[in-house]
Amino acid sequence: MKNKYNELKKILNKSKRIVLTTHLIPDGDAIGSELAVYRYLKDKGKDVTIINHSVTPDNLIFLDKKNIIRYFREDIENCTKIIKKADLILILDTNEYSRVKSMEKAVRESAAIKVCIDHHLGKNQFDLLISDTNYPATSQILYEWICNDNPKYITPFIAKCLYAGIMTDTGSFRYPRTNEKTLEICADLIRKGADPVKIYDDIYCNIAKGKVKLLARFIESFSFHFDDTVIIGVVTQKDFEEFHSDVQDVEGFSSFIMNIKNIKVGMVLVELRDSIKISFRSKGNIHINEFAKIFNGGGHKNAAGGTSFDKSIDTVKRKLLEKYRQFQSL
Repeated sequence: MKNKYNELKKILNKSKRIVLTTHLIPDGDAIGSELAVYRYLKDKGKDVTIINHSVTPDNLIFLDKKNIIRYFREDIENCTKIIKKADLILILDTNEYSRVKSMEKAVRESAAIKVCIDHHLGKNQFDLLISDTNYPATSQILYEWICNDNPKYITPFIAKCLYAGIMTDTGSFRYPRTNEKTLEICADLIRKGADPVKIYDDIYCNIAKGKVKLLARFIESFSFHFDDTVIIGVVTQKDFEEFHSDVQDVEGFSSFIMNIKNIKVGMVLVELRDSIKISFRSKGNIHINEFAKIFNGGGHKNAAGGTSFDKSIDTVKRKLLEKYRQFQSL
């Protein structure tokens, strides 16, 4: 990785205008990564802009109190100009252009050098790819990258952002690939100013009433299959409308269902206006990322995502069960 960090350093030395972005419906690792890199690059004197497809989830807004992040769909013309003029585009926590959604065309057509920093499985489509699937979070890679330059750049703000990213993507340090190194890094981030208690409270102990009601409806939707080892939960557009919520409020639902006794595989179907988003989770040696490929997706061994363009939730559920039966027998 050190060679990759040095290669990126050379690119940065030649870059003045930099755009950062991440995947749609960003999680803590995505937002934490963006804001940490933003502050690091600003401290190095760079002109930096963060532009995302999706708005920041409510429980992560505390990381962006200065409203640094811009939203492509709210100002398409100006955001496109910024992307077009960029020398470098850093794509964080995703390795698929399609995952930047409405920004894809502008990003692809920009003459800027494209660098991806990520920890998911995927193909290299970039001028430089810095990725290792053994890392539990992109934020952990970024910690190493910044420290490879100089640890002095890890300010209290950057420490907070990186800690938030690692904590959320490790499921509060309980997911696979969380190891001694991860905890040592988090200990250093705490020494450098991250407050683990406050960060946890800000992210997980501030749930809006609408999300609680949405969760209750989600629980009512549960169906159990394959001797109660597989669970499917559904969130519809009608649910979002009734509880005045949106797709960001589904964050954490896929992890929630994996707490149920005997469940080995969980699938969450979220009805969007133009497609159905599917989140997959598994335990043990079930390579759910391979199963997700059937549904235009991918990810980690035990956590992945996909998309179906069928309009019927029931149709997608039937296909999931049919395909999983075949997948089990492989």
